[in-house]
Amino acid sequence: MLRVLVPITDSSEVECAAKHVIERYRDQQVALFLVNVQLPISRFVTRFVNRRQLEEFHRESGMQVLQPLADKLDAAGISYQTRILVGLSAETIAQFAREHYCDQIMVPRHKGIFESLGLGSIGSQLRHLIGAEGRCEVSEVF
Repeated sequence: MLRVLVPITDSSEVECAAKHVIERYRDQQVALFLVNVQLPISRFVTRFVNRRQLEEFHRESGMQVLQPLADKLDAAGISYQTRILVGLSAETIAQFAREHYCDQIMVPRHKGIFESLGLGSIGSQLRHLIGAEGRCEVSEVF
């Protein structure tokens, strides 16, 4: 079974991701992971918030981003799993892909802040991190 990871960083990526996922996987058996990576909260702030509150904050924030895509996939009859992760985007996504033996990472392509600063898109960062070791294809979709 094909294992596909779809990282969504913000709500502007939902329409693009939904279109491509539904077109490609409507009639296939696929293990689909919808992932949102939340940036870690500063240690200064975390001193005043307990762990459970922090986890709940990350979960709610992440699901707020993923829910519109989840709703579209539900309507199309495509099953998926959601994951909310905490860390640096590209590194955390690459680690998840390795740990879950993903065959493909489908990244919605848009000019984000990292690319504007000359650091490359999330897709190019993932290709660099996965490198020759990975059997995981990174495809940027429009």
